[in-house]
Amino acid sequence: MAWVEKEEKKDKEVVLEFVDRVVMALGGQGKSWDQSLIPCKVRYGKRPKEEVTNWLKNLEEIENDVNSLGSSDAHHMCFKRHCPNYYSRLKRSKMIVKILHRVKALQERGSSFTLTENIFIDSLLETSYSLPATTLHGSSAERKKEEIFQCIMDPEVSIIGVFGMGGVGKTTIMRHIYNHLKETRDFDIVMWVTVSSFFNLEKVQEKIAELLGCDLSSCGDETSRAMRLLEALKRRGNFVIFLDDVWDNVSLQNVGIPKADRSNCSKIVWISRSVKVCHSMESQKEIKLEGLTDEEAWSLFKDKVGGEDVMSPAIEPIARKVAKECWGLPLALITVGRALRKEYQLPIWRNALQELKTSSTDQIDGMDRDVFGNLKFSYNRLSSDKTRACFLYCALYPEDAKILVDELIEYWMAEGLINEEESIETAKDKGHAYLNELKDACMIECIEDDHKYVRMHDLIRDHAIHITREQPIFIVKAGLQLKESPKEEEWVENLERVSLMMNDIKEVQGQPNSCRQLECLPSKLWKLQLLKLGWLSSLKEILQGLEELVKLRHLDISNGGWRSFPSGALLKMSYLEILDMQSSQWEFSYGSNGGTQDNSTFLQIMSLKCLANFSADFTDVLTFNSYIHRLDNSEPFKYFDSFLFGVTHTYDGHNVENESMEKVILPDTANYLGIDGCNFIQLSDIVFSDDLKQLIDCRIQKCKDMEWIGKEGEIILPSFKKS
Repeated sequence: MAWVEKEEKKDKEVVLEFVDRVVMALGGQGKSWDQSLIPCKVRYGKRPKEEVTNWLKNLEEIENDVNSLGSSDAHHMCFKRHCPNYYSRLKRSKMIVKILHRVKALQERGSSFTLTENIFIDSLLETSYSLPATTLHGSSAERKKEEIFQCIMDPEVSIIGVFGMGGVGKTTIMRHIYNHLKETRDFDIVMWVTVSSFFNLEKVQEKIAELLGCDLSSCGDETSRAMRLLEALKRRGNFVIFLDDVWDNVSLQNVGIPKADRSNCSKIVWISRSVKVCHSMESQKEIKLEGLTDEEAWSLFKDKVGGEDVMSPAIEPIARKVAKECWGLPLALITVGRALRKEYQLPIWRNALQELKTSSTDQIDGMDRDVFGNLKFSYNRLSSDKTRACFLYCALYPEDAKILVDELIEYWMAEGLINEEESIETAKDKGHAYLNELKDACMIECIEDDHKYVRMHDLIRDHAIHITREQPIFIVKAGLQLKESPKEEEWVENLERVSLMMNDIKEVQGQPNSCRQLECLPSKLWKLQLLKLGWLSSLKEILQGLEELVKLRHLDISNGGWRSFPSGALLKMSYLEILDMQSSQWEFSYGSNGGTQDNSTFLQIMSLKCLANFSADFTDVLTFNSYIHRLDNSEPFKYFDSFLFGVTHTYDGHNVENESMEKVILPDTANYLGIDGCNFIQLSDIVFSDDLKQLIDCRIQKCKDMEWIGKEGEIILPSFKKS
């Protein structure tokens, strides 16, 4: 018995010695790789290649196999542990030999790895993305592109300023260079940030953080955010940062961008309309972009109007003069050219030339002479006053704003820019037709490939605002972070529209009541048709006088702090078509007496015969279902085009467990269902299967626990068209 125990102990010691040898040989190498990977991940934002990841995974598997050998001993004995089990030992020996072969192969493969980036490390974080860039026109643009590129690659130059008048093509050329640098990877970081005319430090910091994958949520102020960005950029290696649309001096230190110099091999590129900005930013090299040559401009213009097919012997001389009036600016050449596309009548061309010659304007707000004259010609060429009014309306949004197409068309409808006698569907189609005309004329553009959003080029927006200083008259001060409203003298009698969105104004000063044409402020303006009061969380009550807005067609109080309507106000809004109360402080809830609170308000809303789009929030499913039972028997409800309800799934501030949740009852007319952030296993946990039969569209997102839509044969969607 003592001999057996001695053999067992000896056997175990041999195995453990083998374990120690393997762990020291491979484990030490694995730790070495991990220590090498950590600074690469932190500094450069990188990850190991797949082959390195597999190597580390194989190492872990071998260590587990070896450890399992060391921990197993009882089953290696026989005859009630009185005698060694030689068969088991033979089997284990073969396993050890196989493991040794695996160890040798892994060691050989590991020795071939180096810490050279292009062999060992792949990029973990794509700090930014390629930008859409239109085709460069003419060899002069190509030459400028090459000049700027060589300047960026010059080790003696760290700060470059590129300037030129609006519409000359600065952004287009610089985007081509940016995309090229993204491909060549000459820099660890290639970043594009749009600054805009009104510099917003927080937004610029957030954009850089987004591109770096840097979390600023724990940073409470601008200084701490700058420190976080500064450290992140320093860790990632050398960089080139393009700052586009710069109008004034920008402090890189306040933003959190390290100084670019020879020591870090980094670059800062300023893009501006003003050479003074380039001076103030201490640019070491300044490059001016100018218009196309006469022949390049003519080639571009001729292409936009339809080529040789349009150029008859009589039209071509006049067309060349029209092109010269565009001052070689690609933007002006394209907009004017498209306005005259496929135009074969000589009188039209002669009139166009005359208009361009006489519509030049002096400098306005720093804009360059003659640019507005060219754009005004394209504006005048739009097909109707309605289209022109829709174009000017877009200028009410802040600079560089992403304009949601559906929202924009709803506003056009509410403002009466689309014929009132048309149905909602027809009116929306008309709105899309207006929008397409503006796109075709290059007066407005889609944002990349997403047709849900559009934007106005800065120069074109400036032109639109310039028009609204004469007729019709607008006050446009959107997105300027103003603390005070416009001065009293700006509230002229024939003022029609005011845009003060995205500011920090607490009170409207002046005398807006004297503006007889104005339809955008809630103060005895009985002609008002659109009132957008969203995102005003500091105001708890809708202003008195709302009951006098009897012509109101669109009321938006979403994302605000509104909690009550003036008594009887809703009943007087007989023309109201759209009411948006989502994500506000107003939530319809279930009362302790078994009834619903805000009952009278809801019944007043349901009595509005013209109401076609209604959005609101409910605190729980019970309240939601109680209202749906009433709505199915409501006459106006049957004609709703859009009926959006948010159910928060909370009661008294506490989450409701899935097991106790009632299913949502969908209205009989519902054809769309959106589910966002619900932790359910399948669709039938949320709604009754029979309620899904009328659905044609369903969007499900951020439901991390949802495993399937439903079991086969349980969910039937006969009308379904989208997923």
